[in-house]
Amino acid sequence: MGGYPGKQPKDGKKPEPCKPILKVEYKTTRNGDPFIIFSGGLSYDTVGRRPCLTVMHGKSVAVLEMDYPIVDFLTLCETPYPNDFQEPYAVVVLLEKDLVVIDLAQNGYPIFENPYPLTIHESPVTCCEYFADCPVDLIPALYSVGSRQKRQGYSKKEWPISGGNWGQGTQSYSEIIITGHADGTVKFWDASAIMLQVLYKLKTAKVFDKNRSKEDKGSTEVADEDPFAIQIMAWCPESRMLCVAGVSANVIIYRFSKLEVTTEVVQLLEVRMQYELNETESPDGGGGEQTSAHPTPGASPQTSGPPSHPSTSSNNSDGGNIPCLKVRSTPLKQSPGYQVDLVVQSVWVSGEPPQQITSLALNSSYGLVVFGNSNGLAVVDYIQKMVVLNLGTVELYGSNDPYQRQPRSPRKARQPSGGLCDINEYSATSEDRCKSPTSGNMSFSVSV
Repeated sequence: MGGYPGKQPKDGKKPEPCKPILKVEYKTTRNGDPFIIFSGGLSYDTVGRRPCLTVMHGKSVAVLEMDYPIVDFLTLCETPYPNDFQEPYAVVVLLEKDLVVIDLAQNGYPIFENPYPLTIHESPVTCCEYFADCPVDLIPALYSVGSRQKRQGYSKKEWPISGGNWGQGTQSYSEIIITGHADGTVKFWDASAIMLQVLYKLKTAKVFDKNRSKEDKGSTEVADEDPFAIQIMAWCPESRMLCVAGVSANVIIYRFSKLEVTTEVVQLLEVRMQYELNETESPDGGGGEQTSAHPTPGASPQTSGPPSHPSTSSNNSDGGNIPCLKVRSTPLKQSPGYQVDLVVQSVWVSGEPPQQITSLALNSSYGLVVFGNSNGLAVVDYIQKMVVLNLGTVELYGSNDPYQRQPRSPRKARQPSGGLCDINEYSATSEDRCKSPTSGNMSFSVSV
């Protein structure tokens, strides 16, 4: 239909190519300039420009970017009659994956907060946990702390659209769904009703420093685009303890509290989870000894605040204790709800980055958190804030590939008592020994 009217071409220059304007609405006001609202019309040259809705009122022009392509929009007015002053007060914008309502009566045109979520993938969901038959006081507790969370940037008015009837939930027991997202957020949803309702939102990225240097970004191989993305979660509904494992090989342990606190130093526990082969070990796995690179009992990991890590590149022989994410070095103000108690970080070992955590378990009765990756397994006491056990894969499975090990008896081959014959006394081949005792001509005399 036309181009964007805000820019006039200079003398001797061609008009700037623009996207088409798909829809225009003209609404009058009683005591001021009319509103002209349209979608599209922006120039093609703008890089990274998202779908926009333009609101023109007098001399002011506001370009409102949307997260998804605009399907249609409708202006809400005080009167439906076109021959009267319409007095617009809101704009309903239907997007491909969302519904946005814009407040035209407030400066800056803020949006209304949706009374219910239209998409669970506001940030892409990376993991999900489901819990049924939770304690009866759990949902009210999460709702009480979630309702007090400050929601900035929204209109102060109530949702302007009414209609429809709310149904009743069919479940007689409480259900909670926890979702971890790519931006590092964790959301608790009430799944007991006919729809998912957000109870509480937790931002794990607050625990870490966001200002990373270029050298750190270059050396972070395990976290490419979303260093705060959630990978695995473990939750105890009875004790309300929460453990979150991220893609940057870290585990964050949270406690639930109804009181606001200010944490001066976030507790950090570093764990080395990578084993190395000794130079004396033969390639076939025999004759040598394999050791893990976890700390010795005399050198326990640090449990104090975040150490000052040198900016060493990953191509060095030993990367030192360079974590993928640096724990926050300034005091952290924690609102009522889930508050960080301990951060467990798997660090670089011998120039190799830590592997992503693949399993996570929580036992709040004993105060233990267990997590593992391709290099080993670690048990952490989050009450004492220390590593209880750190086993490498070699200590769990032996020197060979665990899927290619030959079965062995834990007891040495010897002549047992009671007249039992040992199979090793027969000069049978390995093929014969693999046969069943009842096959062939092999027989055993057993006297008890």
